[in-house]
Amino acid sequence: MIQEVQITPEMLLIAERKAVIQGELNNSIMRGGGTRSGYLGEMIVVSVLGGKPDNTFDYDVVLDDGTKVDVKTKRTSAPPRPYYSCSVAKFNTKQECDEYAFVRIKYDCTVGWYLGRIPKASFYDLATHHKKGEHDPDNGFIFRADCCNLPISSLA
Repeated sequence: MIQEVQITPEMLLIAERKAVIQGELNNSIMRGGGTRSGYLGEMIVVSVLGGKPDNTFDYDVVLDDGTKVDVKTKRTSAPPRPYYSCSVAKFNTKQECDEYAFVRIKYDCTVGWYLGRIPKASFYDLATHHKKGEHDPDNGFIFRADCCNLPISSLA
C-alpha cells in the first residue's frame, strides 16, 4: 500500500522548526541528521491515516481510534519498492506503542511515501534480526546498529 505524498513548503518549515527545537535524540543513528525527515514522516502518517501528532518516547501519533503509532522514517534517493526493508533499531524495541508505521522521504524533501503499518508484536514475529556491522544480504547495506528488518510487502 505504498502511497506517495508531496511535501509542501509549509510541511518542510514545520519539520525544520521542530528539528531545531528537538536537537539530537539519544541513540540517534544519524546523530540528529534525520530529525527533520522524522517529523515529515509523522506529518505524512497523519495525512494518510488521520489522528494527531503526540510526540512521546514511546509513540509519535495517536490515531482517532486511540491506536498509538510509532513512525519509522528512512531517507532515500529513489521511490521505494515492495522488497525494500523497513527497520526498527533494537534499542527501540521497548517503546510502548501499538503499531509501527513506515515512511520514506526523498533526500531533497520534495516527496515522501507512506509504506504501511503493522502491529508491533507482528513486526517482531516476522522480522529478520541483524547485528551492527553485518551486511544486509538483500542490498549490501552495513547495519549501523542492531536492528530488525521486514520487507515493505509485509505491511498492511
